[in-house]
Amino acid sequence: MVWNDRVYGRVEVSDPKILALIEGPTFQRLKGIRQAGPSAIAFPFKNVTRYEHSLGVFHLLRRLGAGRQEQVAGLLHDISHTAFSHAVDFLVTSAEQDHHESLKPILLNRPDVAGALDRLGFAPEDFYDDARYPILERPLPWLCADRLDYFLRDGMACQAVRRGDVDRILGDVSVVDATIVFSDVKVARTVVDLFAVMNRDWWASPIEAFIYNEFADALREGFREGVLDDDDLLSEDDKVLAKLDAARIPAIDRTLEKIRRFRPESADGYTPRIAPKQRWLDPHLIIDGTIRRTSEFA
Repeated sequence: MVWNDRVYGRVEVSDPKILALIEGPTFQRLKGIRQAGPSAIAFPFKNVTRYEHSLGVFHLLRRLGAGRQEQVAGLLHDISHTAFSHAVDFLVTSAEQDHHESLKPILLNRPDVAGALDRLGFAPEDFYDDARYPILERPLPWLCADRLDYFLRDGMACQAVRRGDVDRILGDVSVVDATIVFSDVKVARTVVDLFAVMNRDWWASPIEAFIYNEFADALREGFREGVLDDDDLLSEDDKVLAKLDAARIPAIDRTLEKIRRFRPESADGYTPRIAPKQRWLDPHLIIDGTIRRTSEFA
């Protein structure tokens, strides 16, 4: 399997056991789930999928020298994302906006995944909790493989991160004591600044707050009217959207039209019921053999 990745360029996977996991229907479902959720309806250039991101995290972990089990964890870390990604977090109580994590055991125990993991020498429960894998996942404001990949990938899609930025960042990043670090203060500051731009202008912007809350209303009405059920959330974006459209329910149609024909002024003065998660970074640096925070060099 060879592809041209928007972040890393030419990437190849040749391990047949890994390929069996990728080629199973559970992992393939991620092709139909856009990382931007309902925001991708309004902004089609936000076309990053959970499939693309998961392969990217897997490759980044290989590149950073992570062990085989952590690489597999990276491949599977988003396996339980529901249709429209974090949209479900605007329907249910989820302090960290990570409801999909509670669904992970269900997806990991599907026969195609469990069988592929068994052939790799692992069990589904090895991947229930990504906190076991410190290169893959760390709490904010740490940098981790998941966060670095989605930042670069979303940043390129939104044209906030340039090709030259990506090359400089990837050229300076390494792992020390299971911690992702930079060695150049300027590069680390660039990451902090660009990540802040993505958070302000996209991930946690008033526009995102409007789109996600409005789309949650459409989903809520879809469940109330019996158009959707829980199984639909474990399908794909386009399948859920098609069901909502086919229902011809005026309240749903009006809400979806606001998103499809989104106008920036719609978000002016909008008070969201749920605010998008705020994200920020303070990555580590290795300076003279000592690991320090970027903020120490401000």
